[in-house]
Formats: sequence, structure tokens, C-alpha cells
Amino acid sequence: MAQTRQQTSDARRNIRRQQQQQQQRGAGFRGLLGRRAVRMIRALLALAMAAGILSLVFDISTLKQPMQTLKHILRPAEEPARAGVVVVGGGLAGLAAALEALQQTQGSAARVVMVEKEARTGGNSAKASSGINGAWTQTQQRQGIRDSADAFERDTLRSGRGLSNATLVRRLAQESAGAVAWLQTRFALDLDVVAQLGGHSAPRTHRRPDTPDGRAQPVGWGIVGTLAARLAAQERFTLLAGARAVELIRQPHADAPVAGVVYTAADGLRHRLLADAVVLATGGFGGAGPDTQGLLHAHAPQLAALPATNGAFATGDGVRLAAAAGAALVGMEHVQVHPTGFVSAADPAARTKVLAAEALRGAGGLLLTAQGRRFVDELATRDAVTAAIQASCADAATRAAYADASSAGAAAFLVLSQAAADAFGHGALAFYQKMQLMHRAPGLAALATALRVPRAALEATLRTYDQVRASEGALEDAFGKRVFPQAALNPGTADAAAAGDYFWGVVTPSVHYTMGGLRFDEQARVLRAADGRPVPGLFAAGEVTGGLHGANRLAGYSLLECVVFGREAGRQAARAALAAAAAAAAAL
Repeated sequence: MAQTRQQTSDARRNIRRQQQQQQQRGAGFRGLLGRRAVRMIRALLALAMAAGILSLVFDISTLKQPMQTLKHILRPAEEPARAGVVVVGGGLAGLAAALEALQQTQGSAARVVMVEKEARTGGNSAKASSGINGAWTQTQQRQGIRDSADAFERDTLRSGRGLSNATLVRRLAQESAGAVAWLQTRFALDLDVVAQLGGHSAPRTHRRPDTPDGRAQPVGWGIVGTLAARLAAQERFTLLAGARAVELIRQPHADAPVAGVVYTAADGLRHRLLADAVVLATGGFGGAGPDTQGLLHAHAPQLAALPATNGAFATGDGVRLAAAAGAALVGMEHVQVHPTGFVSAADPAARTKVLAAEALRGAGGLLLTAQGRRFVDELATRDAVTAAIQASCADAATRAAYADASSAGAAAFLVLSQAAADAFGHGALAFYQKMQLMHRAPGLAALATALRVPRAALEATLRTYDQVRASEGALEDAFGKRVFPQAALNPGTADAAAAGDYFWGVVTPSVHYTMGGLRFDEQARVLRAADGRPVPGLFAAGEVTGGLHGANRLAGYSLLECVVFGREAGRQAARAALAAAAAAAAAL
């Protein structure tokens, strides 16, 4: 009997020991929650009692719902400790990479995890408004537009001033039509509006039309929203929003592969996420934030005082991460200043500008000085148009439009006729009008009054433009323009609204895109600074990379490179993940 009692006592001790171990294993959630919750509830009760609000007698059940809410807030995020592929950045390049990685790993258990420091995906890709380039697309062929990948390649190399990576440019040109088709067929995106923008030898920049009821469909927003929704429905995909990657996991020797990332989450703690491959798609470093120690200040200090069209999140995180792991950088001094960021009358000195899409000029918009004169080929390359505004319109146009806005610097008037507005699309134009960035003038006299320009001088400028346009090459434009999309003057001579409206705004050069970044190859592999060989397990796509555009980027390329090289990065990362899984299985 004594022996039986001893056995029973031992069994009870073992059970208690197991229960204690289980409690310790679960303490990461319950213990932390309990301690934090108790402290918070005690503090709330003390405040309530001090205020005389809490009754001495109350129903404890009234605290159940707040407690459940508190548990929901305080519980730790359910995040995977390991993934097949980690994608850092949730713009178009990251979305394309993640989708392709999932496609290539179908039938496997490999997970794809996206680490995005903002609360939602999209990045600067969501702001893109002019379109995506494609040479000899099905849409071009249906519309009778003659183009080719060779012409696309020549235009790109010419724009890059001899500094573009020719191999990357060729890959981009040859796959451009397929990239547009991928968006049109796999995601049912309508990209049937095709425009010829600055530096292009043919209309090849595709964007979305207005809806049948006249609402705008911004091309960047539409693409990233559609891809993000598709991605969210995938079972093997996890999005860690509000998580900022701060370090690449890698052993300290040259041939060590990148094995994951360290990131900080909303709780402020550092988390390790292991992976077989990492794709960097973090964007550029041209944000208008206050960081005076940032990459823009370091590599292009002469531009630091300019406003920017980018979100403040564009801080070059991926460049820093990869450089710390031995990656090579290229062209960091090449930063594109877009000639047309809108100047808002409500906040003319704002550091962040809304982009006046190049499609406005592609539809026939003209740039004028404060005296109502043209001064540049509106469809020249962005760097050329920017230089012309800075040379011809320093402060004058802005002061003429808004007497208290001289701090905006060099600025010009952007003017569209009724025909140009029709070609651009009234849905998008209405968006700019709602933000009070574009304004309507009912007739030429009203336009002259709004611009504070003599009517006769303004009419002479527009009439000269139309005469050159109508001559079909017999007359030479004073600024070398060869493509004249629409007439500058509305038909007729009456100033009444029946003759057609004009639309105008004030624009100023703004930091827009960073051509420099991580040196990479046509397989989206990040290359090492020491010997030019790939960093094992590390891939990149989008604005975080450098070398593709050289000294200047043409309109419509940012979305295209995100699709072409984002998909390639996802494809290569998936292969690395599958190879690692096969090696692990073979080792068992």
C-alpha cells in the first residue's frame, strides 16, 4: 500500500511538472499578455476611480469585451520563421516577383513571404500615371502603330547617354510586348490607350482608359491593386506589413549565400526570417523626407533642395542592405528630375509634389513662360525639358501665378486645349481639377487672364504652333519639335466657352527617379563589388537596381522594368528555393 501511495505521489508530481513545462512553453503569449494586460487594466481602473466614474459595484462581464480586444491587440504576429523566398518591398517589382515565385514553386511547400515597411503595398508604382511601355504589342498592331524592339532599344540607349547596360536594355526591349500581354491576359487589365511620350520614336506607352461613366483609371494604381489582390488569395503567401528589413542574414565569408532577413516589426523588436533566396524590391532613394544623411544628399547634394514626387518611404533601404553584404553599386549620381511636378496654390512650397503625368504633354499639352511663350520641345527627354525650365522659367511663372509662391523655384505653365484634354482623358483631368492642380478657363481670354499674360501674345504663341503643326514638316519648329499631337488653339475665334475650354496648371522640376542602385545582371542577380560575381541567393528588381537606364530614364519604363525583372527575380529565387529543398531532401 505504501508503495502504491508513493507511485501515485510520483505520478502527480510528473503531471504537475509536465503542466509547468507546458505553461512555460505557452508563456510567450499568455505570460506576456497577462502581465501587460494586468498592468494596463490596473492603470485604467485607477484612472476611472480617481475620476469618480467607476461605480463601487459593477458587473464584471462588462470588462470581457475590452479584454478580448486587448488580447487581440497584444497578441504577437503569426509570422513564419522560415520561407522559401523572401521578397522585400511591395511595389510592382515585389508583387511581380512574389507571383512568379509562387507560380514556379507550384506543387511544393515553399512559402513566399513579403516584407513591406509601409502599412500597405503599392509603393511609388501605385503613383505611376503615364503608362507602361511595350514595343510591337498586340494593342499597337490592332491600332496600326508601327514599332519594333530594335527601335525601342535604340531610343533607350540614346536616352542613357552611352551609360546604359546594353545587355539589360536588350532584354527589356525584347520582353516588353510580353510584359504588357502578361498584364492584359493574366490579369484582364485594359491597357488600350497608347501614347507617344518624350524621347520615344513611336507611340508605345500603354495606359488604362477612363471608365464608361468618365471616371479615371490610374494605370499604376490599377496594376498594383490587381496584382496585390491576386497575391493575397494565394495559400503559400504571407504579407508582413509594417515590417522594415534592417539586415541581410549571411555568414561573413565571400561565397556565403544570403540566408534571410532581419526585420523590425510594429512591436519594435527585431525578428529573423530565414529563406533560401531573397529578392530586394525596395525602390529608390529619391524621397522628400528630412533625412539629411540620406543617399540623395550623399550622391546628388545639388538636388537635395528640390521637391520630390516620391513618397517619403523612398529611402534606399535595399541599397544599404545589399551594400553592407558586399554588393556593387552603379550610377548613384544619376538622379532624374521630372520637369513637371504640380505646384499647388494651397501649398506652393510643399516638399512632395503630385506628378503632372508626361501623358499630359503626350496628349498635346504645351509649356509656357510667364510671358506666354514656348521655350522647349515638350516631348524632348526629361532631362532636356527640366534644363529648359530651369534656364527659362526661374521663379517668373510661379510668381506670375501665385505672388506668394516664389519659393517653389523655376516653374512653367502647362496648358491644354480642348482637343488635348479630350485626348488625355477627362477622368484623370477631373482628378487634377478636384485637387486644384489643373484649372479650367472657358475660352482664350479667360486663359490669358488666369495666366496674367496679354491675350494677343498668348494667341500668337498658340497660332504659330498650330501653323507649324499644320505644315506637316514644311515649317520647322523653333525648338525642334517633330511630333504635334493636338492643336493648341481651340477651333474658331470666339472666346466663349462654346469655342472650347482650356486647362492649365503650374509645374516645377521635382526629384522623381534614381537611375543608380545595385549592379545586377539579366538574370536579376545582384553582383558583388569585389569581383563582379553574383551574391549567392540575392536578387533584385525595380528602382533599387542601377545601370539599366544610364544617365536618363524615358517615360513608361519604370512599370516595365518592374514587370520584366521582377518576374525574372522571382523565377530565379524560386529555382534557388527548389534547389535548396532538393538538397535538403537528398541529405536525409
